[in-house]
Amino acid sequence: MKRVLIISILVLSFLSSKSQQSVMFSQYFTNDVIYNPAISGSNNYNQFTLQSRQQWLGFEGAPLSANISYHGSLNNRSAMGGYLEHDRTIPSNQTNLQINYAYHVPLNSDNTYLSFGLGAKVMYYYLNFEPGQLPPGYDPAYNDRAFEKFLGDASSGLYLYNEKIHIGYSVINMLQSSFNEEEGDGFGKNIEERVYYGMAGYKIKIDRDWYIEPSFLLRHRDNGDPEYNFSTRLFYMDQIWTGLSIRSNQSLAFSVGTNSDKIQFAYSFDHYFGEISQYQLGTHEITMSIMIPNPVKGY
Repeated sequence: MKRVLIISILVLSFLSSKSQQSVMFSQYFTNDVIYNPAISGSNNYNQFTLQSRQQWLGFEGAPLSANISYHGSLNNRSAMGGYLEHDRTIPSNQTNLQINYAYHVPLNSDNTYLSFGLGAKVMYYYLNFEPGQLPPGYDPAYNDRAFEKFLGDASSGLYLYNEKIHIGYSVINMLQSSFNEEEGDGFGKNIEERVYYGMAGYKIKIDRDWYIEPSFLLRHRDNGDPEYNFSTRLFYMDQIWTGLSIRSNQSLAFSVGTNSDKIQFAYSFDHYFGEISQYQLGTHEITMSIMIPNPVKGY
Protein backbone atom coordinates (compact mmCIF):
# COMPACT_ATOMS: atom_id res chain seq x y z
CA MET A 1 0.00 0.00 0.00
CA LYS A 2 2.81 2.38 0.92
CA ARG A 3 4.64 1.83 -2.37
CA VAL A 4 1.47 2.22 -4.42
CA LEU A 5 0.60 5.47 -2.66
CA ILE A 6 3.98 7.11 -3.15
CA ILE A 7 4.24 6.09 -6.80
CA SER A 8 0.74 7.39 -7.48
CA ILE A 9 1.46 10.74 -5.82
CA LEU A 10 4.79 11.22 -7.58
CA VAL A 11 3.49 10.18 -10.99
CA LEU A 12 0.48 12.47 -10.81
CA SER A 13 2.69 15.35 -9.65
CA PHE A 14 4.50 15.61 -12.98
CA LEU A 15 2.37 13.83 -15.58
CA SER A 16 0.08 16.78 -16.10
CA SER A 17 -0.08 19.11 -19.10
CA LYS A 18 2.74 21.18 -17.59
CA SER A 19 6.30 20.43 -16.59
CA GLN A 20 7.82 20.25 -13.12
CA GLN A 21 7.50 23.56 -11.30
CA SER A 22 9.94 25.31 -8.98
CA VAL A 23 10.45 23.95 -5.49
CA MET A 24 8.78 25.87 -2.65
CA PHE A 25 11.10 25.62 0.35
CA SER A 26 9.78 26.12 3.87
CA GLN A 27 12.87 28.26 4.58
CA TYR A 28 12.16 30.59 1.66
CA PHE A 29 13.41 33.53 3.75
CA THR A 30 16.98 32.14 3.91
CA ASN A 31 17.37 31.79 0.13
CA ASP A 32 14.80 34.11 -1.45
CA VAL A 33 16.89 34.93 -4.53
CA ILE A 34 15.74 31.67 -6.18
CA TYR A 35 12.18 33.07 -6.37
CA ASN A 36 12.90 36.58 -7.64
CA PRO A 37 15.92 37.73 -9.70
CA ALA A 38 15.42 41.32 -8.47
CA ILE A 39 16.58 40.25 -4.98
CA SER A 40 20.12 39.85 -6.29
CA GLY A 41 22.40 42.32 -4.50
CA SER A 42 19.78 43.52 -1.99
CA ASN A 43 21.82 42.53 1.07
CA ASN A 44 24.71 44.45 2.62
CA TYR A 45 26.95 41.51 1.78
CA ASN A 46 27.40 38.90 -0.94
CA GLN A 47 25.56 35.72 -0.02
CA PHE A 48 26.58 32.15 -0.85
CA THR A 49 23.94 29.57 0.15
CA LEU A 50 23.64 25.79 0.24
CA GLN A 51 20.12 24.44 0.77
CA SER A 52 18.64 20.94 0.84
CA ARG A 53 15.08 19.66 1.31
CA GLN A 54 14.31 15.97 1.97
CA GLN A 55 10.57 15.56 1.64
CA TRP A 56 8.53 12.77 3.27
CA LEU A 57 11.40 11.06 5.09
CA GLY A 58 10.80 7.30 5.24
CA PHE A 59 9.27 7.06 1.77
CA GLU A 60 11.30 5.11 -0.74
CA GLY A 61 12.09 7.46 -3.65
CA ALA A 62 10.63 10.53 -1.91
CA PRO A 63 11.37 13.97 -3.46
CA LEU A 64 14.79 15.46 -2.76
CA SER A 65 15.76 19.02 -3.69
CA ALA A 66 19.05 20.88 -3.33
CA ASN A 67 20.44 24.15 -4.61
CA ILE A 68 23.47 26.40 -4.51
CA SER A 69 22.96 30.15 -4.92
CA TYR A 70 25.09 33.27 -4.92
CA HIS A 71 24.35 36.97 -5.35
CA GLY A 72 25.93 40.31 -4.62
CA SER A 73 26.38 43.93 -5.73
CA LEU A 74 28.71 44.89 -8.58
CA ASN A 75 28.45 48.62 -7.79
CA ASN A 76 25.96 50.93 -6.08
CA ARG A 77 23.28 50.14 -8.71
CA SER A 78 23.99 46.84 -10.47
CA ALA A 79 24.07 43.32 -9.07
CA MET A 80 24.49 39.77 -10.32
CA GLY A 81 23.41 36.42 -8.95
CA GLY A 82 22.22 32.98 -9.82
CA TYR A 83 21.65 29.44 -8.65
CA LEU A 84 22.11 25.79 -9.55
CA GLU A 85 19.22 23.58 -8.44
CA HIS A 86 18.51 19.87 -8.68
CA ASP A 87 15.12 18.32 -8.00
CA ARG A 88 14.71 14.54 -7.89
CA THR A 89 11.19 13.16 -7.95
CA ILE A 90 11.50 9.55 -9.07
CA PRO A 91 11.17 8.73 -11.93
CA SER A 92 11.98 12.31 -13.01
CA ASN A 93 15.04 14.51 -12.45
CA GLN A 94 15.32 18.22 -13.17
CA THR A 95 18.38 20.47 -13.00
CA ASN A 96 18.17 24.26 -13.39
CA LEU A 97 20.97 26.77 -13.88
CA GLN A 98 19.92 30.43 -13.75
CA ILE A 99 21.90 33.69 -14.02
CA ASN A 100 20.33 36.93 -12.72
CA TYR A 101 20.95 40.62 -13.24
CA ALA A 102 19.34 43.31 -11.06
CA TYR A 103 19.34 47.10 -11.16
CA HIS A 104 18.64 48.94 -7.88
CA VAL A 105 17.14 52.45 -7.86
CA PRO A 106 17.36 54.45 -4.59
CA LEU A 107 14.03 56.06 -3.67
CA ASN A 108 14.93 58.15 -0.61
CA SER A 109 17.63 58.88 1.95
CA ASP A 110 16.44 56.04 4.22
CA ASN A 111 18.06 53.42 2.00
CA THR A 112 14.81 52.34 0.37
CA TYR A 113 15.40 50.79 -3.04
CA LEU A 114 13.30 49.51 -5.92
CA SER A 115 15.06 46.74 -7.81
CA PHE A 116 14.32 45.41 -11.31
CA GLY A 117 15.60 41.93 -12.12
CA LEU A 118 15.92 39.57 -15.09
CA GLY A 119 16.96 35.94 -15.11
CA ALA A 120 18.02 33.54 -17.87
CA LYS A 121 17.63 29.81 -17.19
CA VAL A 122 18.82 26.55 -18.72
CA MET A 123 16.97 23.42 -17.62
CA TYR A 124 17.81 19.73 -18.05
CA TYR A 125 14.87 17.35 -17.61
CA TYR A 126 15.17 13.56 -17.46
CA LEU A 127 12.35 11.02 -17.12
CA ASN A 128 12.70 7.26 -16.96
CA PHE A 129 10.33 4.68 -15.47
CA GLU A 130 11.87 1.60 -13.93
CA PRO A 131 10.20 -1.81 -14.35
CA GLY A 132 7.27 -2.13 -11.98
CA GLN A 133 6.68 1.62 -11.62
CA LEU A 134 4.09 1.91 -14.37
CA PRO A 135 0.39 1.47 -13.50
CA PRO A 136 -1.21 -1.74 -14.81
CA GLY A 137 -2.90 -1.62 -18.18
CA TYR A 138 -2.40 0.86 -21.01
CA ASP A 139 -2.56 4.60 -20.60
CA PRO A 140 -1.37 6.99 -23.38
CA ALA A 141 0.06 9.36 -20.74
CA TYR A 142 2.53 6.70 -19.53
CA ASN A 143 5.30 4.84 -21.31
CA ASP A 144 8.55 3.14 -20.35
CA ARG A 145 10.70 5.08 -22.82
CA ALA A 146 13.34 7.34 -21.28
CA PHE A 147 13.02 11.01 -22.17
CA GLU A 148 15.50 13.86 -21.74
CA LYS A 149 15.50 17.46 -22.91
CA PHE A 150 17.39 20.76 -22.52
CA LEU A 151 15.28 23.91 -22.36
CA GLY A 152 15.85 27.64 -21.96
CA ASP A 153 13.56 30.16 -20.32
CA ALA A 154 13.49 33.53 -18.54
CA SER A 155 12.16 35.21 -15.41
CA SER A 156 11.65 38.77 -14.22
CA GLY A 157 10.80 40.53 -10.98
CA LEU A 158 10.40 43.69 -8.91
CA TYR A 159 11.61 44.12 -5.33
CA LEU A 160 11.03 47.05 -2.94
CA TYR A 161 13.11 46.94 0.22
CA ASN A 162 14.84 48.70 3.09
CA GLU A 163 16.05 47.61 6.52
CA LYS A 164 12.53 47.00 7.83
CA ILE A 165 10.32 45.94 4.96
CA HIS A 166 10.49 44.02 1.70
CA ILE A 167 7.86 43.41 -1.00
CA GLY A 168 8.48 41.45 -4.18
CA TYR A 169 6.71 40.07 -7.24
CA SER A 170 8.15 37.83 -9.94
CA VAL A 171 7.23 35.70 -12.93
CA ILE A 172 9.10 32.44 -13.54
CA ASN A 173 9.17 30.53 -16.86
CA MET A 174 7.90 33.57 -18.75
CA LEU A 175 8.45 31.99 -22.16
CA GLN A 176 6.78 28.66 -21.28
CA SER A 177 9.30 26.71 -23.33
CA SER A 178 7.92 23.51 -24.83
CA PHE A 179 9.31 19.98 -24.67
CA ASN A 180 7.75 19.46 -28.14
CA GLU A 181 6.55 16.04 -27.08
CA GLU A 182 2.94 14.90 -26.77
CA GLU A 183 2.14 13.34 -23.39
CA GLY A 184 -0.56 11.22 -24.97
CA ASP A 185 -3.63 11.41 -27.15
CA GLY A 186 -5.59 14.50 -26.20
CA PHE A 187 -3.20 15.61 -23.44
CA GLY A 188 -1.66 18.52 -25.33
CA LYS A 189 1.88 19.84 -25.38
CA ASN A 190 4.21 19.41 -22.43
CA ILE A 191 5.40 22.93 -21.60
CA GLU A 192 7.05 24.66 -18.69
CA GLU A 193 4.47 26.16 -16.41
CA ARG A 194 4.47 29.92 -15.84
CA VAL A 195 4.61 30.58 -12.10
CA TYR A 196 3.96 33.86 -10.25
CA TYR A 197 5.49 34.61 -6.84
CA GLY A 198 4.54 37.30 -4.37
CA MET A 199 6.41 37.89 -1.12
CA ALA A 200 6.53 40.38 1.72
CA GLY A 201 7.95 40.75 5.20
CA TYR A 202 8.22 43.35 7.96
CA LYS A 203 10.52 43.61 11.00
CA ILE A 204 8.76 44.69 14.20
CA LYS A 205 11.11 45.81 16.97
CA ILE A 206 10.15 44.68 20.49
CA ASP A 207 13.08 46.16 22.42
CA ARG A 208 16.82 46.61 21.98
CA ASP A 209 17.52 42.88 21.66
CA TRP A 210 14.31 41.32 20.33
CA TYR A 211 12.23 41.68 17.17
CA ILE A 212 9.76 39.58 15.17
CA GLU A 213 9.42 39.26 11.41
CA PRO A 214 6.13 38.06 9.90
CA SER A 215 6.43 37.21 6.20
CA PHE A 216 4.77 35.24 3.45
CA LEU A 217 5.46 33.64 0.09
CA LEU A 218 2.58 33.10 -2.35
CA ARG A 219 2.75 31.07 -5.53
CA HIS A 220 0.17 31.05 -8.30
CA ARG A 221 0.06 29.13 -11.55
CA ASP A 222 -1.95 29.82 -14.69
CA ASN A 223 -4.01 26.66 -14.16
CA GLY A 224 -3.94 25.95 -10.45
CA ASP A 225 -4.97 27.08 -7.00
CA PRO A 226 -2.74 29.57 -5.14
CA GLU A 227 -0.24 28.09 -2.69
CA TYR A 228 1.09 29.92 0.34
CA ASN A 229 3.58 29.84 3.18
CA PHE A 230 2.94 32.24 6.08
CA SER A 231 5.79 32.49 8.59
CA THR A 232 6.70 34.37 11.76
CA ARG A 233 10.23 34.42 13.16
CA LEU A 234 11.40 35.67 16.54
CA PHE A 235 14.97 37.05 16.66
CA TYR A 236 17.32 37.66 19.58
CA MET A 237 20.12 40.18 18.92
CA ASP A 238 19.97 39.15 15.26
CA GLN A 239 22.06 36.10 16.24
CA ILE A 240 19.54 33.34 16.94
CA TRP A 241 15.95 32.91 15.84
CA THR A 242 13.05 30.49 15.82
CA GLY A 243 9.98 30.45 13.62
CA LEU A 244 6.69 28.80 12.74
CA SER A 245 5.17 28.48 9.26
CA ILE A 246 1.74 27.48 8.02
CA ARG A 247 1.65 26.03 4.53
CA SER A 248 -1.18 25.32 2.10
CA ASN A 249 -0.02 21.70 1.68
CA GLN A 250 -1.58 20.78 5.05
CA SER A 251 1.70 21.14 6.92
CA LEU A 252 3.15 23.13 9.79
CA ALA A 253 6.89 23.92 9.76
CA PHE A 254 9.07 24.67 12.78
CA SER A 255 12.46 26.29 12.14
CA VAL A 256 15.50 27.46 14.08
CA GLY A 257 18.58 29.37 12.95
CA THR A 258 21.75 31.03 14.10
CA ASN A 259 24.27 33.55 12.77
CA SER A 260 27.87 33.14 13.85
CA ASP A 261 31.03 34.72 12.40
CA LYS A 262 29.43 35.54 9.05
CA ILE A 263 27.89 32.08 8.74
CA GLN A 264 24.15 31.46 8.90
CA PHE A 265 22.76 28.02 9.68
CA ALA A 266 19.09 27.03 9.70
CA TYR A 267 17.04 23.86 10.12
CA SER A 268 13.32 23.25 9.69
CA PHE A 269 10.93 20.33 10.14
CA ASP A 270 7.57 20.06 8.36
CA HIS A 271 4.76 18.07 9.98
CA TYR A 272 1.89 16.98 7.72
CA PHE A 273 -1.72 16.65 8.83
CA GLY A 274 -3.21 15.00 5.74
CA GLU A 275 -3.60 11.32 4.87
CA ILE A 276 0.05 11.04 3.88
CA SER A 277 1.19 11.78 7.46
CA GLN A 278 0.85 8.14 8.55
CA TYR A 279 3.26 6.95 5.84
CA GLN A 280 6.22 9.30 6.39
CA LEU A 281 8.39 10.97 9.04
CA GLY A 282 8.07 14.58 7.96
CA THR A 283 10.16 16.86 5.76
CA HIS A 284 13.59 18.17 6.75
CA GLU A 285 15.43 21.23 5.43
CA ILE A 286 18.95 22.42 6.09
CA THR A 287 20.39 25.76 4.93
CA MET A 288 23.87 27.20 5.34
CA SER A 289 24.81 30.68 4.11
CA ILE A 290 28.17 32.44 4.06
CA MET A 291 28.11 36.23 4.25
CA ILE A 292 30.99 37.51 2.11
CA PRO A 293 32.12 41.13 2.71
CA ASN A 294 31.19 43.53 -0.07
CA PRO A 295 33.07 46.87 -0.08
CA VAL A 296 30.38 48.41 -2.30
CA LYS A 297 27.86 48.09 0.55
CA GLY A 298 30.41 48.85 3.26
CA TYR A 299 30.11 45.44 4.87
